[in-house]
Amino acid sequence: MKFAATRPFRLPRVSLRPLGIVHDVLVAFLAITLSMTLAWGWAPLLDVWQIWVLIGAYTALSAAVFPMFSLNSGAWRYASLLDAMSIVKAVTTITLVFLVVNFFLFRGAYLPRTAMVVSWFVMIVGLGGPRLVYRMMKERGLATPVADDAADFRHGVLLYGFNDNADLFIRKARRNRRHSVIFGIIDERTKNRRRQLHGVPVLGPLSQLNMIARRAELRATAIRELIITDTEIAPAALSELVAAAAPLKIALKRLPDISRAGIVDENAPIEPLPVSLEDLLGRREVDLDIREVAKLINERLVVVTGAGGSIGSELVRQIAMFHPRLLVLIDNSEFNLWSIEKQIAEEFPTVPVLARIVDVRQRMRVDTLFRQLSPDVIFHAAALKHVPIVEENPVEGIETNLLGTRNVADAALAVGAGAFVMVSTDKAVNPSNIMGATKRAAESYCQALDLAQDKTRFMTVRFGNVLGSTGSVIPLFRSQLAKGGPLTVTHPKITRFFMTIPEASRLILHAAGHGMNDSRAKGQIFVLDMGQPIRIAELAERLIQLAGLRPHIDVAIRFVGLRKGEKLYEELFSDGETREETGREGLMFARSRVGDAKLLGRSFDIIQTAVQANDADRAVEVLKRIVPEYQPAEEALALPAIAQHSGSGEVTDLPRLPGREA
Repeated sequence: MKFAATRPFRLPRVSLRPLGIVHDVLVAFLAITLSMTLAWGWAPLLDVWQIWVLIGAYTALSAAVFPMFSLNSGAWRYASLLDAMSIVKAVTTITLVFLVVNFFLFRGAYLPRTAMVVSWFVMIVGLGGPRLVYRMMKERGLATPVADDAADFRHGVLLYGFNDNADLFIRKARRNRRHSVIFGIIDERTKNRRRQLHGVPVLGPLSQLNMIARRAELRATAIRELIITDTEIAPAALSELVAAAAPLKIALKRLPDISRAGIVDENAPIEPLPVSLEDLLGRREVDLDIREVAKLINERLVVVTGAGGSIGSELVRQIAMFHPRLLVLIDNSEFNLWSIEKQIAEEFPTVPVLARIVDVRQRMRVDTLFRQLSPDVIFHAAALKHVPIVEENPVEGIETNLLGTRNVADAALAVGAGAFVMVSTDKAVNPSNIMGATKRAAESYCQALDLAQDKTRFMTVRFGNVLGSTGSVIPLFRSQLAKGGPLTVTHPKITRFFMTIPEASRLILHAAGHGMNDSRAKGQIFVLDMGQPIRIAELAERLIQLAGLRPHIDVAIRFVGLRKGEKLYEELFSDGETREETGREGLMFARSRVGDAKLLGRSFDIIQTAVQANDADRAVEVLKRIVPEYQPAEEALALPAIAQHSGSGEVTDLPRLPGREA
């Protein structure tokens, strides 16, 4: 026979507010009684009944005035300077009103002037003191931290930054009795040295982190976390913090932006967030022109090809925010299509969604679907993007990236769509591989169609790598790091442009919305502002450091040589292109040569014949004619001897993450 587990008996939680009201009224009674006693002595209190009338009137007046200043509206455990100000205002009001009324009614009889002064001070101490003591009792958890029974050392935390966020974090941590010990604060400003925040001292600048950590160990506290309190810290400073904390195996975290996080529960603790590689990029968020994008998407039938991919799926999520009439998801991967359809159904239940398994290489299938739907706007993100794989499979790469783009673009033109937006890549600039060459040829075709007619706007958006996308280096690094390393980098000098997936998708929408309203954009390529290129080897180092480990010591970095078709660096503009400003932040024009749409179409027909015959050499030969700047990369550059081992092997004169000198 089974018995239900019994829960321990607990007293029901009741509101202590009535006790607080009784306390405040009692304080008022005792304050005026004590002040009268000090002024008259005990004897008159026993003989003169008028004194007790005044005491009763003062107490009643206090009971009436206290609610006007919300003395018991808040919890005592959160008593603050504002509560102290309310107490002072309430007591001052009571004193002045009582003096005025007594003077007009009794001409000040039986009321010594000193009694009111004494009662004013006693009231403030009597009302504020217990509140302060109660709060200190509730927050004593961090003042006298308890060591973990399972370890000899306590878990220590350092805060970086003496500011309001540090003040709020310490107070919330104490209320919620965090088990870790806030050992101290690190701050670079000399004026804050030897200062304290709620008993937590400022220990020194970041340069003394090693010494501070050793001092903590002598006090049986192991520093395990360094929490950044400044929510707008510069990427340069953030990068220095990562480099300083990693050798000591201290995890770096940062407080969320409370003004944006929507934290309204004052009882909830503030949970620090891990610092990510995106934080180290230092890219400032560009404001999206909501009106232009809304005009493009709202109540329109929108199609996204490659909807299950990294960029495509984020585009779908952001497009759904603008409430299209119907959102059509196209992908040739059943699982990816199911995943993004499920996400949109959960996050945007009011947005109608239609999912279709379609391969953009199937021209008839694309034509049929577009004739059935008559889409207004098409975002074409379907492509093969992995350079080495496309190099090994040139026919598939050409058929998908080049002929597939033509299929979708021609179908959009045939049904009279309002806008066609192609997602391109910086690898299309002076391409050294087939993937880049196919993308440049697709760009040329879209440019030519845009200039050849006025029915459909064809826009191309070019940008660099995105962090965390499928097949990118960051997921590979994280997988290798989870296995203990080594992290493999192709070449110590290789650099790339990077931005986050949400930012790239947001700027694609930004470019599309702007392009519909700017006549100068006709036949041009939108280029996203990618900032400065970043050395891949340094990304690997930072990722190791963010895990609290030391590059080249705890985890090795191994250089394996450039892959087939890979360049050391990427560009956003070719030699034959002119850079122009759009007047919109984060966007530029690339004004380049534009071929004739009919001539390009005939060349594409020849390529299609070669693809159908599986003649890769012929297809690549014609591709070179379309993209004369395509120069296949030579064999991987020989690695310098210094880079062959897993030591530091620092290479100079290279772009670096913000704030890190080469």
